[in-house]
Amino acid sequence: MNWLDYFTPVEFTSTIQSNSNFRLLRDDCDDEQLNQAKRAWNISQRQSKEFRSEFGRTFQVDTDKQRFFVIHEPLINERKERSMPLLVFYHGLNSSAWYCALARTNWSKLSAQYNFLVVFGQGQGTFYDCGPIRDQHGHLTFGDLYWEVESPQSDFHYLETILNYMKTKYSDVLDTDRIYFMGYSNGALFSWNVAVYYGGQTFAALCNHCGGFGGRYNEEKMLQAGNIRAVLPIYILTGTDDAYKESCLKAQELFQSVKCPVILEIMENRGHSYYMDKEEFVWTQFFLKHRRCSQL
Repeated sequence: MNWLDYFTPVEFTSTIQSNSNFRLLRDDCDDEQLNQAKRAWNISQRQSKEFRSEFGRTFQVDTDKQRFFVIHEPLINERKERSMPLLVFYHGLNSSAWYCALARTNWSKLSAQYNFLVVFGQGQGTFYDCGPIRDQHGHLTFGDLYWEVESPQSDFHYLETILNYMKTKYSDVLDTDRIYFMGYSNGALFSWNVAVYYGGQTFAALCNHCGGFGGRYNEEKMLQAGNIRAVLPIYILTGTDDAYKESCLKAQELFQSVKCPVILEIMENRGHSYYMDKEEFVWTQFFLKHRRCSQL
């Protein structure tokens, strides 16, 4: 039994008509994923907004802009003598930080195995009051939730809030030379902005998963590779059937043009979905091989 199965989903009948303005393709999700999404949403509705498991403690931090982020910390007290890396993870379009923390990814489990902190960012926008539903295409959605790719200033401020909070709260254990960023889909397209605006001054390495550069956005309104502040290693992960494969190929070309070390992996017969089976490889064979240069 999955540990989320211990929580009973809220029963509801949705009358919400989904927004027909789709910024990106969404994942196909089976019924079990919808049930997991409801369970994760139930946990997020608790007054404490906290969950404890064998993998550690997962909890919500509210910001001053009616936004929040979710932190997962492994059992730190037992390993306090070791410095801890940090992974910042940004979800895809219309998804949820809590869902990614508790069901959609394996990062909480891996953080306990490899002793690192994880922050799951929450895109701006509005949640459905009743919790997650399926849209008219049968795709899982928590509301109108997104990262602003063309005008990223408010999301930059949000990211700085996350980083400042983590550096303060975990000042005794956080290794600031091993802070990594990963974005999926809409979050991956936003990761382009992170690479250009922050780059190696802040992050040791970055993973862009099924996003690349541009997509269906106006490329002229996006940050340009030539303005990158400091190069950093970048891992681009896509599939042969991913609608954003060409965007990923373009990102590879542009990042390489400014001397970023880039690895591009195109997986056979994979579409626009989250490749959970690649997480451990990305962590051990990519992220952990890179440290930020402190003098930057």
